[in-house]
Amino acid sequence: MPAELAPLVAAINEAWARQAGLLAHQKRFVRDTSHQLRTPLAVLKAQVQSARRGDLPAAQAIEEIGVTVDGATALANQMLALAKVEQLRQQGDPPRLDLAESVREVALDLAPLIADAELDFELSTEPSPVRGHAWALRELARNLLHNALRHSPRGSRLTVRVRGLGPEERRAGVELRISDGGPGIPAALRARLGQPFAAGPNGGSGLGLAICREIVDSLGGTLTLDNRERDGVLQGLDAIVRLPAASTDTGPA
Repeated sequence: MPAELAPLVAAINEAWARQAGLLAHQKRFVRDTSHQLRTPLAVLKAQVQSARRGDLPAAQAIEEIGVTVDGATALANQMLALAKVEQLRQQGDPPRLDLAESVREVALDLAPLIADAELDFELSTEPSPVRGHAWALRELARNLLHNALRHSPRGSRLTVRVRGLGPEERRAGVELRISDGGPGIPAALRARLGQPFAAGPNGGSGLGLAICREIVDSLGGTLTLDNRERDGVLQGLDAIVRLPAASTDTGPA
């Protein structure tokens, strides 16, 4: 081709490749959504038919239907969140925000659940600027905290720390660390967690950690789940997110 057309051809190929990736993501999303929602909808239909026949007392039938609807709603919301991560990934450079502020907002929202579980809760933060959309940072913190709450025994300790990583740690960036006192993760399961629908031993859709991994990947960071042990005794789980620190230059605000 003429040399003058090379940049145009490269731009067209890049656009096509991006569109192909989006199309593949949409196909996978539709396939996964239809597969995952089929079961709760079938259960809901069976429960409605049972209620119409009078197989159960009306109050019990309504309660069971409500539980199924709540589960299907939560699953649908998680699927939409997973799709939104990809949408934000295509929007270019995200704004400069304080991760610590997002984590504090989520912790405040979840305070009633923390109090209800009678947890010994500690929140420690310091200014930690990153590049990320506000929704993504809150969703990341919310999913990780929800996961820690689900697995924390009543009255146990739960700590959340946000801090900057210094040069002495041989890495730059910021860190979010959520440490619970739960049962940890078996080694055989740890490698699969974070994949869509790879649920842990206590059930769930497995989408919460998948959403977290997608968000962290889109921000150029890492997410690790480490069992915390002392003298060979399991103490709980550390969920550790490390993200690049935002520079102080003037970018999108």
